[in-house]
Amino acid sequence: VGLREDLARRDFTINAMAYHPVRGLTDLFGGQADLAAGIVRCVGEADRRFREDALRILRGLRFAACLGFAVEEAAARAMRGEQGRLRGVSAERVNAELCRLLTGRNAAGTLRAFADVIGTVLPETAPMRGFLQNNPHHCRDVWEHTLTALETSPPDRLVRLALLFHDSGKPFTYTEDESGVGHFHGHPAVSGRLADRA
Repeated sequence: VGLREDLARRDFTINAMAYHPVRGLTDLFGGQADLAAGIVRCVGEADRRFREDALRILRGLRFAACLGFAVEEAAARAMRGEQGRLRGVSAERVNAELCRLLTGRNAAGTLRAFADVIGTVLPETAPMRGFLQNNPHHCRDVWEHTLTALETSPPDRLVRLALLFHDSGKPFTYTEDESGVGHFHGHPAVSGRLADRA
């Protein structure tokens, strides 16, 4: 396999460059420009790259989270279109990428922008999105509250995993009192069970 063929099979342009001590840098797909611009772009057809290995979807989101990069429009569209394939990826591979994503400096922003994709591998997070708390102590829905907590936390894997699931039980324990104020009695135990299941 020649160098061009090898690089053409890579996932993202920023990962499709090669260096030779004599010939220097080979950058056939604009990786240097995307690196400078902070863009996650697929090599060639994005859909094809993700069909070859669906874990590349999470890998791209991990780059966005850790490097603060933006996901290029065609890549983002393909991630959403092929996200169902993530269900066929081993839990160990998914977990490795998710844990690295969560410790990224832009983890919350990436989770916010790609909540639907994250929900494919962590279905426990889906009910949190848009779930209003109707409580004077909470001005955000459960998902936004969770992301705000992530944004203000240290980039520690265990801390961020705990924060990601700490209120996941709220949608399942919601009640309203006679004044219409929302309450979540027993939600920590339910959140703990959901975290264990994930």
